[in-house]
Amino acid sequence: MKSLSDKEIIIKIKKGEIDYFTYIVKKYTRQIYNFTFKKIKNREDVEDIVQISFLQLYKSVGRLDLEKPVLPYLFQIVRNEMKMFWRRQKATVSLDEKIATDEKEENLEKEIVEKQIEKLPKEQKKAVKLVSQGYSYKEIAKFLNKPLNTIRTIIRRGRLKLIKSKKNETA
Repeated sequence: MKSLSDKEIIIKIKKGEIDYFTYIVKKYTRQIYNFTFKKIKNREDVEDIVQISFLQLYKSVGRLDLEKPVLPYLFQIVRNEMKMFWRRQKATVSLDEKIATDEKEENLEKEIVEKQIEKLPKEQKKAVKLVSQGYSYKEIAKFLNKPLNTIRTIIRRGRLKLIKSKKNETA
């Protein structure tokens, strides 16, 4: 069989004669493989990238410009596939691991804060615990039977003592 040009092969493929795509694969596989192997040394990964690249070329045959050569277009596809490969190879932290670590740190922080709250005077301890449980200042004022401004002062003083004791621990 006579040797066909890329243009003639692409025209035949566009007309529905998909068996002609094997000519393109046979013609360029070695070049694409060697190009990819220089960048990625694992043979299995290289073979996957080459195969995916030819598949992408086949999917885009309808958009190919017949006046331009196929090889540069194929090289661009291979470069894009290698970029995708490297992105997939990046080290990642699963969200579950990150959440688990954050929860451990959060629990440790809660324990430290709870210990510090226990050291507060009785009134401040009650008020700060109620705030941490989500009660509003008005609700705390009713619960402790004190004026609202007094509750604000008690909570403020309790928080300041907590901040001061935390600074003393870290120093």
